[in-house]
Amino acid sequence: MNIRQLELFMTVAEVENMTEAAERTYISQPAVSQTIQELEKEIGVRLFDRPGRSIQLNPAGKAFFQRVKHFLQEYQELEDFAVYLETQAPMKLGANLTIANFWLPQLVTPFLREGHQVTIQVDTAERILTALRNQELDMALLEGSIAEKELIVEPFDRYELVVVVAAEHELANQETLTVEEFLKYPLFLREQGSAIRATLDSWLQLHQKQAVPTMTSINSPALLAMTATGTGITFLPKQLIQQSIYRDQVHCLSFEGQQLSNQIQLVYQPQHIFTETMQAFRNLIFQQGGIDHG
Repeated sequence: MNIRQLELFMTVAEVENMTEAAERTYISQPAVSQTIQELEKEIGVRLFDRPGRSIQLNPAGKAFFQRVKHFLQEYQELEDFAVYLETQAPMKLGANLTIANFWLPQLVTPFLREGHQVTIQVDTAERILTALRNQELDMALLEGSIAEKELIVEPFDRYELVVVVAAEHELANQETLTVEEFLKYPLFLREQGSAIRATLDSWLQLHQKQAVPTMTSINSPALLAMTATGTGITFLPKQLIQQSIYRDQVHCLSFEGQQLSNQIQLVYQPQHIFTETMQAFRNLIFQQGGIDHG
């Protein structure tokens, strides 16, 4: 016994005609007849009398009709309540530090203005991925390479990464630099495990080199502030520089032969219930056609 059978039973009982019931439900008349017969067989009692071409509820059918009517009303109320819960329950969104600092506001603000409810967890990418695997988060915005076969990873934009030096630094008259030049100076770098550091380390490994930083931090603005003093150089997202109070005190360069960048992606569990709120957020991100890089 299923909802489809019960709804079709109610229609037949109300119109007392198989053909009209078929027209109302957009299925064939033989399919209607078969469904009613299957229902009667399943419950072990005939529900209709069939005098001539008409079909009418018998006493058992009338009693069954009242129970089904009450059940379907409660079922509809339950469905409506489920929709209400879905719309009221906030979507749990995760983001790593770089995304939260520089891109999250322009992604989430339009979504909030549409009336959606969101709770946001900002943490390291590793912890965000763990929360996704444990279904403690619905979705996450992460950067860089994500090798997670059990997660769905959908890139929707990328950001440029640059070497940054103080405006008075001896490299400030160049637009590009070599790996060897980069490694000559004190390095203020993001911590190992961050997407920015992973991209840099991969590039250096291609040249059989390794960075030995003077300073590491999870705080990109702190690295930029140190760089602006002229005591070292750093490697950060270009958009961070453009938005920073230090933008007139520093100069950006690219590595010779390669413009490095990181992807930004939406990540979620394939088996996680994909709510209307989650779908709306995904649609909003991709309708934007990527993040405005100003």
